[in-house]
Parts: sequence; structure tokens; C-alpha cells
Amino acid sequence: MAEHHRRGSPGKFGKSAGEVKGEYEVYGPKLILSDYYATTFEMEPRAVERLTDLYDYWMQYVDDTTCYPIDCVYTQEELDTIDKWRVDFENYVSEQEATWLRDGGITDDTWNAYKENLNSYGMQDLLDTYQAAYDRYVETAGAVDTTVPATAETAN
Repeated sequence: MAEHHRRGSPGKFGKSAGEVKGEYEVYGPKLILSDYYATTFEMEPRAVERLTDLYDYWMQYVDDTTCYPIDCVYTQEELDTIDKWRVDFENYVSEQEATWLRDGGITDDTWNAYKENLNSYGMQDLLDTYQAAYDRYVETAGAVDTTVPATAETAN
């Protein structure tokens, strides 16, 4: 039997999160909730360190921890809109970020041109699509707590 080397501590099942997920998932990937890191298995030490750094150094600058719910359901038309625009939009954003990092920053002119170009990459269509799905989600689910549940303390 081959010996498996894993980083981090195995949790309740003696396996990493990926191994547990891979063994028990049926017909495709499933969701691992952040609560599982506190109750089912342990996070790798590096992941705990990154999460701790996030909360110790960066979260003090975050005013709103609301996040988009992952279980929003989209209509076929909305999925078509997302398929049409998302990849190009995300690529444009990433390319611009890389250009600014490479070239040493953003000028007012390049920032204004960037903002004007976002709509040509479908930003308004994407915003309208995600907003419509979110509105239906809230209407269907009622008042939903969409705040980030995991903290460095609960992950240990």
C-alpha cells in the first residue's frame, strides 16, 4: 500500500477536505461549507495562517461582508447572458490589472478609459443578470444571512 503524504492535519475522517469530498461526492463536485472546517475536518496550517492574516490585517478595512449566495438559480436567458459576457469581462479586468502592475500604476486617463470600456465587455448586462437572480433568491428564501460565516477562530 502506497503511503500518502498530506500537508496539514487530517480531521474527523483522517483525511483532507479534498479526499473526503472526492470519496463521498456523487455525480460531480459538491459544496464544502465553511462550517465543515470547524466541525468535520481541520484546515491545513497554511490555510489557517492565510485566514488569520485575512481577519487580522484586512478585514478591518471591510465595511460589508455580505457575499453573493452560491445557490442562486438562473433562468436559461440569464445563463446565456453570463456565458456570453463573463469570460471576456473577467479577462479584460485581469489584463488591465496586470498592465497596471507591470507599468507601475493607474493614471486618471487610463482609469476613466477602463471604466468606459467595462460596458463594452458586458458589465451592465452581467450586473442586471446577477441582480435579477439575487432578487429572486431573496424573495424566495426570505431574509437570508449572506455574511461570510468562517473566521480564523472557527476554522481551528
